[in-house]
Amino acid sequence: MHIRARRRSVGFDGRTVTISVAVKGSLLIPDDVKVRFRADEITRVDHSEPTAFKPGRIVFVVPGVSREIVRNVPMFADQLGMTTFQYPGSLKPKVAKLLAEIAKARGK
Repeated sequence: MHIRARRRSVGFDGRTVTISVAVKGSLLIPDDVKVRFRADEITRVDHSEPTAFKPGRIVFVVPGVSREIVRNVPMFADQLGMTTFQYPGSLKPKVAKLLAEIAKARGK
């Protein structure tokens, strides 16, 4: 499963979560920075659902993975941590399915 929103994407293949963040590359061509971690390494998933005025947010807490904020993002992209995925309300059903799959893989 793969979900894309606001120059970020989150993917899950049954064992591994991959978060891809668009960053400024060379010569105006954006590049991607990816972070991967296994579902069983996740200690906590903080999820806030979208409202009428705020997007939803998923934060994966994984020991050993940097939560540093990505600063060199292109225009209209959010400066968030590498283990954070922000999404609009229209993606709420897909995100719910993704979180259910991750919880199943974690055994919770």
